[in-house]
Amino acid sequence: FVLGSCAYWMGKRAEESKSHEWTVYIRAHDPDEDLSLYIRRVVFQLHPSFNPSSRAVESPPFEVTEQGWGEFEIHMQIHFHGSDKPVE
Repeated sequence: FVLGSCAYWMGKRAEESKSHEWTVYIRAHDPDEDLSLYIRRVVFQLHPSFNPSSRAVESPPFEVTEQGWGEFEIHMQIHFHGSDKPVE
């Protein structure tokens, strides 16, 4: 699996509070691999200023895209098929 994020500056005309668009994701190392064979759900815990701050993604692509201006930690819970306990 590849866990990561990317962010892009929206340019001078963007609102100050939404100066960047960003994406946080979990992807397969091989782009042709179907992660839904292993992963049932991914829960992304964003900063409390996002509404809702908890985002559950239940099908690929397992990612969240938003706009904002600052940095913060994002926690992920990966729920695998056949397991009741998520991996953080």
